Amino acid sequence: MQFKALEYLEAIYKYKSFTKAAEALFVSQPAISAAIRKLEDDFNVKLIIRTPKKLFFTPDGETFIAKIIPILEELRSIEKDMLAKSRNRKQILRLGLSPTAPPDIVHRIYQTFLPSLVENEEVFFDEGGAYYHIQKISNGEVDVAINVIPEDISDFPVASIPLYRQEICLLLREDSELAKYDKIPIQLLNSTPITSLGASSYLPKRLEMEAAKRNIHLKVVSKHLHQTSYIEEILLGNSSGIINVDGNHMSRALYAHKALVTRPFQEPMYLEIGILYQKDGHLQPLTKRILDFIENSAKSSI
Repeated sequence: MQFKALEYLEAIYKYKSFTKAAEALFVSQPAISAAIRKLEDDFNVKLIIRTPKKLFFTPDGETFIAKIIPILEELRSIEKDMLAKSRNRKQILRLGLSPTAPPDIVHRIYQTFLPSLVENEEVFFDEGGAYYHIQKISNGEVDVAINVIPEDISDFPVASIPLYRQEICLLLREDSELAKYDKIPIQLLNSTPITSLGASSYLPKRLEMEAAKRNIHLKVVSKHLHQTSYIEEILLGNSSGIINVDGNHMSRALYAHKALVTRPFQEPMYLEIGILYQKDGHLQPLTKRILDFIENSAKSSI
């Protein structure tokens, strides 16, 4: 009998929903369902009955959960006491940020979350594209990332929490011919030299998908692993790129580059921006705190 399965059962009892329990514990619903099935198989007893409209605990389930809840509360109390005694125990949060992460959330992390850290809590930042962070999270090298949520996220052992959308825009010099357009016809990309980010970013893949739908052949003149050299190439004026932007704020990546502007496409394209973290993994208290903080920051900025 696993402690985690008992926590899942307690959350289901509290929220009367597998979905809400999964959201509260930052795990996937299938993981909770599998754990409860195994618990029932181990005891050869039905604990929960689910119907299309609601779920309810069986008499055996009610008896079991009534005994389990006090035990879980006692274990948490013991854990809290032990953590308090372990003053030298350091918690390190490895937080991934996209170069185009929403500026208001990033500012709140710096202005509010970091000052709230106590002794022996540290945060390390790791900047990169969506696929870069997905790989890092999968390998246990990053705990949480604010980045694009790719359409193929289900192919990876990474969970996600959508926050809101950002629009994909053309990034170019303000003196470029294309800058005269208020909105760029995507067909112009047939003849526009494009600077592309490397495989660590989801943006190039998304642009290729959109171009292929319209039988547009992209003229990619260079590929870059890092945002700095990517922007430098566009600043030279030899090509244009793409970037995801928040309609209310200039991208952090563009603050220092007044010569660059963004233009939306006539047919809008959007990316889902959100939180990435390890699927079904154990989340340390500091990781749970940043997840809650980011979600609440996103809600208050809408």
